[in-house]
Amino acid sequence: IKLTKPLDFEAAQTHEFRVRATDGGGLSAICKVLVEVVDVNDNAPELVVSSFSSPLPENTVPGTVVALFTVRDRDSGANGKISCALEDQLSFSLRPAYKNYYELVTVSALDREETARHELVLRASDGGDPARKGTARIRVTVLDANDNAPVFSQAEYTVRVAEDVPVGSVLVTVTATDADEGLNGEIKYS
Repeated sequence: IKLTKPLDFEAAQTHEFRVRATDGGGLSAICKVLVEVVDVNDNAPELVVSSFSSPLPENTVPGTVVALFTVRDRDSGANGKISCALEDQLSFSLRPAYKNYYELVTVSALDREETARHELVLRASDGGDPARKGTARIRVTVLDANDNAPVFSQAEYTVRVAEDVPVGSVLVTVTATDADEGLNGEIKYS
């Protein structure tokens, strides 16, 4: 009995067939052959994002769920057991939700002026030897909140002016900047 096409444990774990042997006089016998396919670690874990919130307001509270995703591996046994991790991230973490579901949550306050866009890398690894890995990338954009007051370029301006300077003369130019974005960063002087 020879293999005529590739086996795939995920498609069929067993194959059953009958073999007939016939002699020259026409007598025959039948036996049943059962082939049990043993799983190998031939599938990498898959990460599938099912829900995602971006952009996030800068004033999002810690513990806010940003994304919900599932991890799956079509292999069985240790080859199908998956662990998940978030690569090098301080503002976000992974929290198991239910079975193979995970939540990506904020763990600290977001600051758009410090980091306006977070590039997150989720990694899944199975228990095979050698382990197979899967990754997913999520980009979280942070929206500005009006959390910065204008700052003058100097704390104090001292101007010496002669008493005969004409009315309407420019005495001093003061400047201020605001780290916020858009309307929140526009400055009006009064």
